[in-house]
Amino acid sequence: MFTMAQKVIILLLFSIFYGTEHCENFRYTKDVAVPNAIQIISNVSTEFLNYLSVACITNCMSNIECNAIDVCGTYCRLIRGWDSLYTEQDVSTTCQRFQIECAAGQFYDRALERCVAHDYCDFEADPEVSCFLTEDLADDDGDWIRNTGPTNTGTTGPNAARFGSFYKYMDSAPMKRNEVVTMISSKVFTARSYCLTFYYHMSGSQMGDLTVSTQNGTQSAVTKWTRSGNQGDVWIQVPGIDLKLDSQTKILITAKRDGNAADIAVDLFELWPYPC
Repeated sequence: MFTMAQKVIILLLFSIFYGTEHCENFRYTKDVAVPNAIQIISNVSTEFLNYLSVACITNCMSNIECNAIDVCGTYCRLIRGWDSLYTEQDVSTTCQRFQIECAAGQFYDRALERCVAHDYCDFEADPEVSCFLTEDLADDDGDWIRNTGPTNTGTTGPNAARFGSFYKYMDSAPMKRNEVVTMISSKVFTARSYCLTFYYHMSGSQMGDLTVSTQNGTQSAVTKWTRSGNQGDVWIQVPGIDLKLDSQTKILITAKRDGNAADIAVDLFELWPYPC
């Protein structure tokens, strides 16, 4: 059974259009990888068209990842994410998209029955209101540097950001071996499971380590993900790291220097308010 809040959302924000059976894809506005991974959760079909709207809405409202339905004739698709980008593939397409409406960059939380923030850092602005990461000024040996274009060392680092114009990187040249730079989360988290996604670039003959960890209070940090060594001259996507966070837990993004040719870069951190 739907709650009253869900019924209001359904009545106001969903409707059904019966057209052809060809569908367009929906992709994240920022995160369009190669090959282009569409954000379809599943297809829903029914023997009777009169039941299609019920089946689509019911399946979407019961799936925490679903924020939109793509109605395509005799079936629909459940769409993950929000701020979707419609990519024209066929001018004859008559599919329609209907989504739960939250403010830009927010996600409808089924448990709380309200819109919650979608936190991300793309480093395009300084300061960046949406970013949940800041420099750790106490426990590291330097800073992550906001940069556009290539890094200062010609034999390491990316030539450009993965998205937009800016990214952050560790400049290995002025640092000593085993020194680190760290970004730390700056917000108080609601107790729940989250999914962290981002891109990294680790190209260089003396590459060090990139680590994602969490720290509860004054306890020792716990490693959740790590990469070491030369990963090639390419931006690589981390599709999802499950993080259990609460008001006392911080996220740490740490790069450690090995040799001189070891600039480590990161771009587009996104913290999704549900498990990966």
